[in-house]
Amino acid sequence: CECYFDFGIRIKYFMKKIIYLMLLISILFGDKKFWDSHSAYILPKQRWEIGIFQPFRYGYSDNIEYSTYPLWSIVMPNIGVKMRHEGINSYQTASRWRIFYPTPLLNIVSREGIGGLIDPNFTMPSMFGFSASFIMTKSKPNTDFTINVGLDAGISFGELDERSNIDLPLLYHRLEVFYNKWGLHGGFDIQKQIFNSMDILMDIDLKILPGTKSKNAQSNLTKVFGNYALEHKVLLMYEKSERFRILTGYKLVHGEYPFGTETRLLPFIPLLDKWVPIIELQWASSRK
Repeated sequence: CECYFDFGIRIKYFMKKIIYLMLLISILFGDKKFWDSHSAYILPKQRWEIGIFQPFRYGYSDNIEYSTYPLWSIVMPNIGVKMRHEGINSYQTASRWRIFYPTPLLNIVSREGIGGLIDPNFTMPSMFGFSASFIMTKSKPNTDFTINVGLDAGISFGELDERSNIDLPLLYHRLEVFYNKWGLHGGFDIQKQIFNSMDILMDIDLKILPGTKSKNAQSNLTKVFGNYALEHKVLLMYEKSERFRILTGYKLVHGEYPFGTETRLLPFIPLLDKWVPIIELQWASSRK
């Protein structure tokens, strides 16, 4: 029956979008001194934090912090380390190092039907992604300013076909480093206390892939830097205590892709066919 065939197509499309939605929400929220995963501040020793989509973070010492995404560790092993360095003038400084292995996840979504995001004719080889960032944060009364710059690199142990990448916002520019071998990133953010228990975070980030070029590239930025993504985020954060907070917000992405330029407001809910704010819950505590 044609109605059942059409229903099946809709279900497959919906499941693909759900997988994509989970990935992008993790990226959206994965980034008060305790909660500053995006800044140069390090978690206090033996304090841990976790959220529905936020990575698990643990203060190993006064100068080292570890992080990982438990939600994705089984299908995409990953780990990050942030290290405190000596301050520069009035700036607190730190470096952040990340490594991840996306091959299991990419092979899972390389299929037809429900959950498929990549053509099943492609088998993804073993790949390791690396990211290094230098972070500087300056504090003023009720306000933190942070800037960061860094290098991304991708190593693949086999042939990669450009058609196997996922041309979707947030995912494309993070996975293209495996095809382009490297990329650069940088940005700045402002976090300001607006009420006693509420902060607002605003940021702008730029990701560039030197050497890449879309079919319809016309902007000067693309001609100089290759395919790029400008990402802007706003988050409202209500901190009930040092152990629990609630976040909501949006992310605006404008980027150059192989098919051309696209601007998206995220997250986009396929079932409702529109954007809605997403609520994130985060918990924290300290080991005795």
